[in-house]
Amino acid sequence: MPLQRVDDATIAVETLGDSGPIILFESGLAQDMGSWSEVVCALAASARTVRYDRLGIGKSGPRDTAKPVLASTVVDELSALLRVLRLPPPYVLVGHSLGGLYVQAYARARPQEIAAVVLVDSASPFEPPGVFGLNTPAAPGSVAAAEEAGFTPSVAAMLAGPPFPPVPLIVLVATSHGVAPEIEALWQDVQARTAALSPKSRLEIVQGSGHCIQIDRPQAVVKAVVWAAREAGTSVSGCLR
Repeated sequence: MPLQRVDDATIAVETLGDSGPIILFESGLAQDMGSWSEVVCALAASARTVRYDRLGIGKSGPRDTAKPVLASTVVDELSALLRVLRLPPPYVLVGHSLGGLYVQAYARARPQEIAAVVLVDSASPFEPPGVFGLNTPAAPGSVAAAEEAGFTPSVAAMLAGPPFPPVPLIVLVATSHGVAPEIEALWQDVQARTAALSPKSRLEIVQGSGHCIQIDRPQAVVKAVVWAAREAGTSVSGCLR
């Protein structure tokens, strides 16, 4: 996996495809880029795909885990990476789980750089405190613990800051999280509220999928990206099989 020097940090990043829209993938809590493999392989024929490991994850360099990882920090780090890679906006942002919160933060902070957003069973600023989260507490001092600790202050900053831009937004929602029915219903409601952030939105229920839709139903994610890109005025239709 290629390593890219960004300021004083080393970032593991993979870019595929030579032309078409730039599609950026943001992984979930403390997850490396590996979960996007099938989706990226399908899209790279008609787009330029970018996936990477955040600091402290996978093959990227270490992160200071003594303090929470804020969404604003991830946004700044990602923006710096894209500049070093010389990949100009606009971008189609695709985020899974906590990565979905990070791409929402990016869209709010830098709306002029965003073509469309795809959320894959994403964390949301509308989550009731303490209802969703890790089934097993993350080990103290781990990247997972630092990212989890950054969730609440990131949501507060997000809700107090700029609104989500009126760009194409598609929200994919899994149905099989292995939780009580009332918690599953609450998650579905949170996702519907998230989809309402943009007037150009679409909510899609991915029946039978677990939380990692990009692994359980990768073609659903591919189709969502194709839809988002088309709504933004570009085409990656060659990716569909």
